[in-house]
Amino acid sequence: MPSKLRDNVSRVKKFNPLGILTFIGLRAADSLFQYALLQRGWASSLVELVGATAVNRNLIVHDSTGQLHPYYAIISFMALGSSVKQILNALLVLEQEMSPSSAIVIALFNTVCNSLNTILSVWVITAQAPGRLSFSGILQYRLLLAGVGFYMGGILVEATSELQRRSFKKDPTNKGKPYAGGLFSAARHINYGAYTIWRAAYAFTSGGWPWGIAVFSFIFYDFATRGVPVLDRYLLDRYGEQWQAIKDRVPYRLIPGIY
Repeated sequence: MPSKLRDNVSRVKKFNPLGILTFIGLRAADSLFQYALLQRGWASSLVELVGATAVNRNLIVHDSTGQLHPYYAIISFMALGSSVKQILNALLVLEQEMSPSSAIVIALFNTVCNSLNTILSVWVITAQAPGRLSFSGILQYRLLLAGVGFYMGGILVEATSELQRRSFKKDPTNKGKPYAGGLFSAARHINYGAYTIWRAAYAFTSGGWPWGIAVFSFIFYDFATRGVPVLDRYLLDRYGEQWQAIKDRVPYRLIPGIY
């Protein structure tokens, strides 16, 4: 493996309470921030600041109640879902040390991604808003429903696979063994693949096909050319022939049947 490949994850198994608390605080704050971008009109103001046209405010927020219309409630829910998933991961799954600086960088990356989604959802060129419909009325928009479905499926697969692996590792009889059961029997790094899918689905639901494809391509390329090779080398160094046997048995890396 070329030495220039960078591992963005600490491999030191250590609990750092300050780093975890920093991460949880920032991820929780992000969901509130994304809601405020929509409900308070900040996202629309940013769009107009650069000379573009924002979706009419009465299509974003109910005039009488101040509540978000269904499409924008979904966009806000996606931001909340990403925060909840990552906070639970930090509390229930994470074994590696997370320093405060790492927590800030990771949280900032997610906030930037979510903010771009929120802003694009109110730009008339990219917004997928079907108008002031009820939640039941949105059921007729199949592509929108597909985006939400892939988002929820991706988060569920990522969370489930990581919990399965964590449960395996907590069993003392499995000490020193690599895990390739459960969902990881379908792809060696299926949690990475699932993350790629839900991030792309979130982007598509917010900004349409071009943005969804751009986000998928960026994350997939990073995992395929950096993340997976780095992790494969780490696991091979740690588990040796056991990991090589898993690589031989599970040919797919990120997404079953594709890569």
